[in-house]
Amino acid sequence: MFNTSQAPCTSKILRVGASIAGLRQIHNNASRIAVTALPMQQAANVALPRGPAFYVLQNHDTVYLGETVNAETRLIKHLGDPTKAFAREALVVTAFPEPWLNKLAPVFLQHRFWEIAQAAGQMNVANLQTPTIPAVPEDERGELERYLEDARQALFDAGCRAFDSVFESRCRAEVVEADEDPVEPEGSDPMQIDVLVHPPAGGEFELRYTGLWARGYPEADGAFVVMPGSEFRSSINASTNKIVKTRRTQLKNAGALEEIPGSGRERLVVGVRFTSASVAGKVVTGAHVNSGVWVQRPHAQPILVVM
Repeated sequence: MFNTSQAPCTSKILRVGASIAGLRQIHNNASRIAVTALPMQQAANVALPRGPAFYVLQNHDTVYLGETVNAETRLIKHLGDPTKAFAREALVVTAFPEPWLNKLAPVFLQHRFWEIAQAAGQMNVANLQTPTIPAVPEDERGELERYLEDARQALFDAGCRAFDSVFESRCRAEVVEADEDPVEPEGSDPMQIDVLVHPPAGGEFELRYTGLWARGYPEADGAFVVMPGSEFRSSINASTNKIVKTRRTQLKNAGALEEIPGSGRERLVVGVRFTSASVAGKVVTGAHVNSGVWVQRPHAQPILVVM
């Protein structure tokens, strides 16, 4: 039927009720994974598979990736959460036919799918914090990777396009401030590595992006210095301008970045001056952000001690 060297794989869809977009379960007999898809408005009235689960909340352009020991109660809780009000559909990944005995697989899937979604750049990811990286026993890694492969296929069959898609990205364009360029302007001074760091009193800024720890400060000419110890997200979104990859390569070649094992992050070991806060934010996060990700640190004013 198809001219391919790969063995064909059949996904089965069990649809409950007459609604095409209603409750359904996706599974294939060669897998220990099942995906249950349902409209969020039905979450309070559906009995979901028991046991630990990884789940995706989605609308047409945004996803939230979560893990839980009980998907049924977690989805009901999300119904009252205004930060999850965007969700129109839930896709719940569970073991099949018997449930997982612990949360290792769901926690692993949450982190790996978060990485995949960020790299794919197909949809906005609503998670405010980087998912936890679990400690995986060496003898279980192959099994977890198989879960990932099977879940990725089943999620696609269920209608999720955050990880794989033939369509153009549905990520919302970032708002670029009127007084800043989305990338470094031609003729500007290049990035400077291993600069002396002298943050002004009360003028230090911190990064607000997916839990990354980073500090920096602006200079009078509009440049922005990122301070040693700051964390860089290892992965770079596919939609990010190519200058971000260029700057990352330069930093690595100069020995300015050191990997933080098992974290998906790298640590800056020297001060680096960028042409603007916007460019600094893009290189640090690996995403198309603007200068708004840098926020002045609270209580950063010097303390006057009267003797």
